Amino acid sequence: MLAAAALAGLLLIGLVAQVLSASREAYDRRARATVTAVVTIAQRVVGEQLARVDASLQATEAELALLRRTWPGDEGAVTAMLDRQRRTMPGVDALLLTDASGQVRWTSGGRAAPTGSIAGEAWYRAAHDRPAAAALGGPLPPTDGSPGALVLARAAQDIHGVTGVLVARLAATHFERVFAGFDMDAQAAISLRTGDLHLVARHTHGADAEPAVAPPRDEPAPAPPLRAALAADPRAGVFVARHPVDGIERTTAYRRVEGWPLLMMAGVGNERFFAPWRDQAWQTVGLAVGAWLLFVAALAAAYRAWVREAQRSRELADQTRHTQALLRVAADGIHIVDGQGRLVALSDSFAAMLGEAPQALLGRHVSSWDMNQDESRIAAWLAQVQPGDRQRVEVQHRHADGHAIDVELQLSVADIGGERLVFASARDITERKRLQAEIDASSQRIRDLYDQAPCGYHSLDAEGRLVEANATLLDWLGRPAAEVIGRARLADFLDAADRERFEQAFARLRADGRIDGLELSLQPRTGPPREVSLSTSAVRDADGRFLRSRSVALDISAQVRAWREAQRLMHEQAAMLDNDLVPMIKLCEDRLLWKNRALDRLFGYAPGELDGQPLRRLHLDDAGDERIRRVAAQLRGGQHHRTLLPMRHADGRTLWIDLSGVLLAPGLTFWMMVDVTPMKEAQARIEHLAFHDVLTGLPNRLLLTDRLRQSLQAARRTGTRLAVCYLDLDGFKQVNDAKGHDAGDTLLATIGERLQAALRGNDTAARVGGDEFVLVLTLLEGADASAQPVVQRIAARIRQPVRLADGSEVAVDTSVGVCLAPHGDAGPAQLITLADQALLRAKRRGKGQVEVVAPLPAEAAAAGTGR
Repeated sequence: MLAAAALAGLLLIGLVAQVLSASREAYDRRARATVTAVVTIAQRVVGEQLARVDASLQATEAELALLRRTWPGDEGAVTAMLDRQRRTMPGVDALLLTDASGQVRWTSGGRAAPTGSIAGEAWYRAAHDRPAAAALGGPLPPTDGSPGALVLARAAQDIHGVTGVLVARLAATHFERVFAGFDMDAQAAISLRTGDLHLVARHTHGADAEPAVAPPRDEPAPAPPLRAALAADPRAGVFVARHPVDGIERTTAYRRVEGWPLLMMAGVGNERFFAPWRDQAWQTVGLAVGAWLLFVAALAAAYRAWVREAQRSRELADQTRHTQALLRVAADGIHIVDGQGRLVALSDSFAAMLGEAPQALLGRHVSSWDMNQDESRIAAWLAQVQPGDRQRVEVQHRHADGHAIDVELQLSVADIGGERLVFASARDITERKRLQAEIDASSQRIRDLYDQAPCGYHSLDAEGRLVEANATLLDWLGRPAAEVIGRARLADFLDAADRERFEQAFARLRADGRIDGLELSLQPRTGPPREVSLSTSAVRDADGRFLRSRSVALDISAQVRAWREAQRLMHEQAAMLDNDLVPMIKLCEDRLLWKNRALDRLFGYAPGELDGQPLRRLHLDDAGDERIRRVAAQLRGGQHHRTLLPMRHADGRTLWIDLSGVLLAPGLTFWMMVDVTPMKEAQARIEHLAFHDVLTGLPNRLLLTDRLRQSLQAARRTGTRLAVCYLDLDGFKQVNDAKGHDAGDTLLATIGERLQAALRGNDTAARVGGDEFVLVLTLLEGADASAQPVVQRIAARIRQPVRLADGSEVAVDTSVGVCLAPHGDAGPAQLITLADQALLRAKRRGKGQVEVVAPLPAEAAAAGTGR
């Protein structure tokens, strides 16, 4: 009996151990499956959002390329474009654009936006050095007023290379809000780390969840089990570890975010997840002990164990339903296909993508919506794939309304319970492909503009080899690209003399960074030589080493031919040079070697008085000497020159001379002069009349608007106040009617003089019509901040009597409308209008009145002007 009882106890102990081990393994598999499903979906969501931000950066770069065509211009359009693009980027709280040196030039966002230079950041250098790819950086530590963040950077470039870097700042709190949307049990945690395991964001579910904040500055080191799992499988896996912050042991799955150097992690707390199993274990042990003590109760104990096993099955089914619910809310179209190619499970987002009800899709064959594959091809593919295979393909699916949508599929094959299943994640990329097509078309247009431009764009490496050349330059060289790019040097297409000049200039380019207007004669394989003017600048790396050039060659063959023809004619017509019409001189270095009679006549010297004299005798100052020396150096380089130069008459008057020069021989130059002084004086008078009132000499409305715009910009920049004062003369009409228009003109001219004398140098008085004047008073402060004391002083001067030509005296008063500015975002025209409206209100109250419009906030100003 004792032996039988002992044997029964041993059998029960073995059975209990086997049951608990199997149950524990089942819970462990369920935990691993749950976190694997969650981390798979989470990494898809993060990857999709990063891809959307990158696509928006590419669209921003394309739009930026279009804006460059209008530069220089209103660069505020760049900031407006950044604001618009940022609003399309999920989680981006700042979007900025640097110049080519890494200095932040344009920013969209609040205090989170970096400022100054970011050229030292590794992610900036990665984006700048590899323009074709996006660079991911971070995590950036949190600062006062802004959370930690990732940054996504992409180079902005034009035909000459990288012009700057676009940087999108993705706040860590955005990822934590995304993770909070996952339906998981208490003690569950989802986190995102960089490829080198730095924490980006972490969210813990449940009532005791940690607050959704950015990762601490001193984050704990990753658990050793994670490092061990990554060493075994860097892409995906599961490990068990206790978190050093909250002390909770979790079963955690990790997976690399597809296409990005990030690691997604999701875990469930083992204490809560395995609580049902521990209850079962204690109950099973208790039953076993009872069975051993009371063998008769074995059947009852077995029955109770069976009931609890059924409960566990129901819990497992409930957990499965939770996972399916999680699939239904996933952003990607998650679905599962069996070994026959029929749909067995799907998320709501997949059904929405196809425009179908979920129940209508279950059981249907993939070929019913896949426009690229039929049943036979799908069957053949299913026959050849193996568990663990992964594929990424782009296909077209048929929407319920019949139109085609472009879809990116991520496929993973697995055997579960002896059944072959294909897990698929579908993403609608129709809009992304449309944007890519637009980007490609824009790139093609830019390439066509580059290739077909009527000049030779090219780039030389440090050895002078052609590493880039447009179609125009290749046509000039008479060689195909395969024979030129990376093989030929530009100097190979020059004669010996030009080759030496080019080599000297290229050495200066590597040292100084620029060549301007170097004239060369290209010697193509066939055809005549082509005269070109070469200008180029250097591209250097971060250490200042020369990388390549940005070069453009302009065809100046026609100009060179014309110059040579003119030189020939000049020599042929030397006998006609000594005339009395066009002044001409020959210089040996800077002394007059020869001159004609017209020069003496033009400058008022007696014959022979200027013979052998230095040219500086005719210059106004030393600047003229220096300018002639620079021009002479250009002439020695084989160039001709024409300039407009102020020179001195014998009586001290300034003469404006149109001066043209050409090199006759080394050290010998020939110059022709045309006196354009009357034209310059007439031009000055015309320019003055265009911006000033003829009667009073005051600025007119055009010049007033320009000065008011400048003063308004200065006031906004310095935080000072200005006033726009609209004046109307009370009693002017009576004077004009009684005394005549001449008297009225005298009165207006006198008032203009008084206004000009009453103002400071930085203020403006303008006549805008009839008896109306506008004053712009700047830098108002202290007692004058309201402008009324200044206006009253000016009005007092206006009221003083004016003596007319007939000896009589007349007096007028003035009504004034004043608008203090800045007045919201009102511009010059709106400020003048507000002052005019204030004038009308002043005149309604009587003569000699002043009406002041106080500054308003931007919103009130907009409402007040009807905008």
